[in-house]
Amino acid sequence: MTSNAITQLSGFGQLKDLPCYVLRCGQASAVISRYGAHLLSYKPKAEVEVIYLSPEAVWQNNTPIRGGVPVCWPWFGPAAAEFNPAAQKLPNHGVVRTELWHVVKESVTEAAVSIELRIANKTLPYANAPSYLSLTLQLTEEALTLKLNSDQGVQQAALHSYFNVDSVHQVCVSTLAGDYLDKLKAGERSVQRQPELKFTAEVDRVYLDTAAELTLQQQGSAVQITQQGHDASVLWNPWAEKATALKDLPDLGYLDFVCVETARLSLTNTAPLQLVQQIRYLG
Repeated sequence: MTSNAITQLSGFGQLKDLPCYVLRCGQASAVISRYGAHLLSYKPKAEVEVIYLSPEAVWQNNTPIRGGVPVCWPWFGPAAAEFNPAAQKLPNHGVVRTELWHVVKESVTEAAVSIELRIANKTLPYANAPSYLSLTLQLTEEALTLKLNSDQGVQQAALHSYFNVDSVHQVCVSTLAGDYLDKLKAGERSVQRQPELKFTAEVDRVYLDTAAELTLQQQGSAVQITQQGHDASVLWNPWAEKATALKDLPDLGYLDFVCVETARLSLTNTAPLQLVQQIRYLG
């Protein structure tokens, strides 16, 4: 008889009263909240946490959660004019991070455990929006897969994954050789010659047309990040000065994570959204 299961949980860590679901498959577990369809934890085995969640994260008062895997949609960063023709004051990274999503499907089998959360278009502030957005989380003993889907319409999206690291100074991400936009230089286009990125200062880069597979390597372990439906990967770490300015991140919190985000950023792509990030712990 399988011990695989999905159970409800009220609160996670310091995030009191947060409506969550715990997925278990063999030794692996994951925690996702209805608030923002936000992944909070992924443990391929009990003693290994792959995802970084800020110990100072909050969720009340319409506040996005710092860490985990935020869902950025239908824009990434500041809202482009296509989404905001009236130049309203709109939140960065879209409008679904602070909404309660609805669970529409659960599945528990011997091989996998999955849950689908969905949000309707009533939350969307622009014309010709898709009719829904859904996030499916699938957990197996080998990997965790996030699938973000919607029907047609111009839309940007990102799975803004924060990965737990022992020290940002010992991390590299590969293979990233090629063109990127440097957001620290007003989006200036640059070329990375080396296949790997090491973190020695603040990083905020949009790598274009990245590979289907990236590897986050640190001393003694690695995480394989497989991507589909993307046209970019975003690499981010705020470093020391900006970390101290973030209320929901410890001053030294930047040492404990790097963001490797799977993104679709084109404003001309009208195809249905099918953005996938699979996380596999390699030990």
